Amino acid sequence: MKKYISVIVVAFFFLIWEIAARLNILDTQFIPAFSTVIKETLAMAASGDLFKHIFASLLRLFFGIGLAVLISLPLGFLLAGWTPRLSAFLNPLFTNLSMANPFTLIPVFMLLLGMGEVSKIGIIFWVTLWPALFSAISGVRQIDPVVLKAARAMGASGVKIFFAIILPGSVNRIFTGVKSSVTLGFTVLMGAEMIGSKAGLGFIIFTSNKNYNIPKLYVGILMIAITGALVNLLIEKMQKSIVVWEENVDRIM
Repeated sequence: MKKYISVIVVAFFFLIWEIAARLNILDTQFIPAFSTVIKETLAMAASGDLFKHIFASLLRLFFGIGLAVLISLPLGFLLAGWTPRLSAFLNPLFTNLSMANPFTLIPVFMLLLGMGEVSKIGIIFWVTLWPALFSAISGVRQIDPVVLKAARAMGASGVKIFFAIILPGSVNRIFTGVKSSVTLGFTVLMGAEMIGSKAGLGFIIFTSNKNYNIPKLYVGILMIAITGALVNLLIEKMQKSIVVWEENVDRIM
């Protein structure tokens, strides 16, 4: 039953939205009925336009977040596992860099990298790098040092310790960081696609607002929410399929 609670809550929200619009509780000039948004969504899907925008956004996210994960995970393991003093020294710098407002950095990335795809992927990479990096560092740090010392005492090599202890022990934290990166990536995607784009969900929102096509604007917002939720659900499924030892421990206990 717990699995369906979130679905019921979302369905109830959309039902209230529809009823409120039909009873003129909402100003449909600015907040159209949910059914109106669905009709616009179906029309865009039938023309193929919607899928073109979704694909463009997902491609930017894939490259931006993928590059961030590929760099942050080895760097996090290296800093926390092999150079902890350097990690502690750099932590204030990393924290300050991660707190920079991504929307204020968009013009900087556009200026340095141009108005094309590179700047959009670049800003997504920058924003999503930090949660993945911090989660990797945190994952290594929370491993019991006694376990690591015992493994070394038994003659285990650094590579074996990494794959047998460090990686399995930190993988849950890593997935948490990746999910945070995805959330931030979708947030900054809207801003990045509003400048110099010809496709994307953020582009839909920007052009719809500019042309005062309110139903289409809500299609963009709705698709970002749905796509983000589906990507997070996919990551959770991957996490459950990879972290199988925790389920086995729960069954034994």
